Amino acid sequence: MREFQMYIDGQWCESSDGRTAQVVNPATEEAFAEVPLATADDVDRAVRAAKASFDAGLWRDKDPAERSRILLDILARFKQKAMDFALLETQNLGSPLSHCLFTMVTSAQNRFEWFAKAANRCFEEPMPLYRAPAAAFPYVRREPVGVCAQIVPWNAPLLIGAAMMAAPLATGNSVVLKPSVLTPCTLLELAKIVHESEIPKGVVNVVVGAGETVGEALATHPLVDKVSFTGSSETGKRVLCLASSTVKNTTMELGGKSAIVFLDDVDLELAVDAAIWGCFMNAGQICYATTRALVPQSLYGPFVEGLVAKVKRIRVGDPMDPQTMMGPLVSREQRDRVERYVKIGLREGATLACGGRRPESLPRGFYLEPAVFTGVDNRMTIAQEEIFGPVLCVIPYQGDEEAVRIANDTRYGLLGAVFSPNIERAISVGEKLRVGNVWINEVHLMSLDLPYGGCKQSGIGRERGLHGLLNDYTEIKSVQIDLGHTRRQRTWYDLIVPK
Repeated sequence: MREFQMYIDGQWCESSDGRTAQVVNPATEEAFAEVPLATADDVDRAVRAAKASFDAGLWRDKDPAERSRILLDILARFKQKAMDFALLETQNLGSPLSHCLFTMVTSAQNRFEWFAKAANRCFEEPMPLYRAPAAAFPYVRREPVGVCAQIVPWNAPLLIGAAMMAAPLATGNSVVLKPSVLTPCTLLELAKIVHESEIPKGVVNVVVGAGETVGEALATHPLVDKVSFTGSSETGKRVLCLASSTVKNTTMELGGKSAIVFLDDVDLELAVDAAIWGCFMNAGQICYATTRALVPQSLYGPFVEGLVAKVKRIRVGDPMDPQTMMGPLVSREQRDRVERYVKIGLREGATLACGGRRPESLPRGFYLEPAVFTGVDNRMTIAQEEIFGPVLCVIPYQGDEEAVRIANDTRYGLLGAVFSPNIERAISVGEKLRVGNVWINEVHLMSLDLPYGGCKQSGIGRERGLHGLLNDYTEIKSVQIDLGHTRRQRTWYDLIVPK
């Protein structure tokens, strides 16, 4: 049993009340690690440590090039331990080892590197004003927000958490990270590398605990300047409500019910493979998973036939086995949730073409066969609510306009994908989707230079890229300098200043 501690003010510590939680390997249902459960007092200590470090300028006032160098040094040590992190994340999350190494760890390192290098960018912008006096010089200055509370989801703790650590650090903020109590281990391990680095104490803090304790304490703490939350829309609404009590700067990256639209000229083999990759990666536990496949009526039969045949061949099993394609869900509760939606889909009249059952050959572990529903009406619960599991709804349509209408008929607006060899046509359809991100002829494309986020109930604000970095983790200060007026020239003073 591995034992972890929280990281507050440059020190490793237990919870103030001594309580702990066990972290369960979802493939074996056995505990493999123990972590302390933070109290509201622990959160207060972490926030005050972050605030003290920020006010002292220990990190904020460092030259941006120096911040970049220190972050790149952390990255170098992170890369040296890539396989260790992949093995731990596999135990932590249940995703296959190959997936954790490539998609989780390597991508986390790439994101960390992008922000580390961005720290060295210039954040001051000359802003000539319309009809500004000749002796005036205005500019816009970007400054750190302050103390950033970063609430990390359970489904990709290292991938998302590494970026949620690096982004605010790049612009000089201090950070309190809260990983999920379900999957906290890799972020606590990353904190060990931070502890060995030149980052001053108090700048990075990591606390673990339940959302109703730690998350709410962070969202309402008067010394927290920024709350960034990634998770479900329902929890995000709660966090947003709490944070509004002190008018905090917030970024919300929330749920999705993304549609992948195949136009009638699509290559059928590519469409089938893209639908599988888009929905079932990480056992469907991804907010931007394309869980609604919109297929033209003329291709519906052949598409479903090819899809079902391949989905049945997805190898579900031990995530440490190199032959495994899909591991277990993260917890018993998550599997129960997905199974409830499978029953709802059947009850509402959809056809379960394959999957949705526990594999008989895997009596232990939170495994579930990937499910494909056909005969789905977009008004059905399984097509409207975020299931967050390996469930794909195949929905027929007639004509591009109906495809757009169905794709947009959801309270979410995170992402959409369009497939067609006619790029102009695909772009035209993509531009009509009410989403924050569009993929054309591919899924899971993630350019680090582009902002990422959603509209409607999929979130507020944008992460990543310079747009996300500057809008999320800096405040704008407008500065205007008078370079030459004497008192005598300032005749406007005479309107109110006695002579």
